[in-house]
Amino acid sequence: MSDLSVFVFESLEVRFVGTPEKPEWIAADVCAILEIQNVSQALTSFDEDERGICNVYTPGDDNPQGQEMLTVTEAGLYRLIFKSRKPVAKRFQRWVFHEVLPSLRRTGRYEMPKPNQQQNTKPTLDELVNFGQKILSGTRLSAELQTITILRGVQALCPEIAPMAQELVGAIQEIVATPDRHLSPTAIGELYAERNGLSQPIKPQIVNRVLEFAGLQTKEVQIKTDTNGKQSHKNIWHLTEKGKLWGTVTRDKARTHDKIVEHVRWLPDVLEVIDLSVEEN
Repeated sequence: MSDLSVFVFESLEVRFVGTPEKPEWIAADVCAILEIQNVSQALTSFDEDERGICNVYTPGDDNPQGQEMLTVTEAGLYRLIFKSRKPVAKRFQRWVFHEVLPSLRRTGRYEMPKPNQQQNTKPTLDELVNFGQKILSGTRLSAELQTITILRGVQALCPEIAPMAQELVGAIQEIVATPDRHLSPTAIGELYAERNGLSQPIKPQIVNRVLEFAGLQTKEVQIKTDTNGKQSHKNIWHLTEKGKLWGTVTRDKARTHDKIVEHVRWLPDVLEVIDLSVEEN
């Protein structure tokens, strides 16, 4: 049975069952904070090193061995935070990565700061970069995308480096934003079907809807009225800041006229952060 420590985030308890060398949290507690309803479903696609099971005893349990509960490791915690679109996710991420993990690694434990205690535990840039590299090294994201993700994360915690970070991200995207690497929603649906042995590709409308639900793009509905008064609707997609990690905007000449139109295109890596399986049927 795991030793149990209880941390408190914004008055909500988070049970910690790991060690400073191998942090591990009760998944249900993390999901409750992030407002993720179905814990088992949220962890379905997690790799073995991102999730686990431990016996946890709580007062009132009939079984002295406790009950089995799903857990998430440090890498799994990162993925859960990313799944949540709630504002609390950003606050929770900052608390975990800015306070809890540095304290665990420095002292072997985490203590709630006293109200009059000055906080001077901001990690260095090297620590932030090393932390990002450690988390992302076990993923299947490309090297370029890992670098962009780390840069954006460091920028969020250190706004003073924002101009430099934005220049670096722009330079990397200029290298990787090529037509042969960035795919249309149609191509993303075909790639997913090929990887999963489906007889039919996922329709681009569904791919766009899932991308929107994941917070990677937003939709603008453009309404046009012809000379007969008949209206037509066209969806115009725009990348969000979050979506810029995986997407880019290309400009091409329209097929029916000479006007230049914009299209959102995606790196194949985006399939690692969206779930098209719910739309297969």
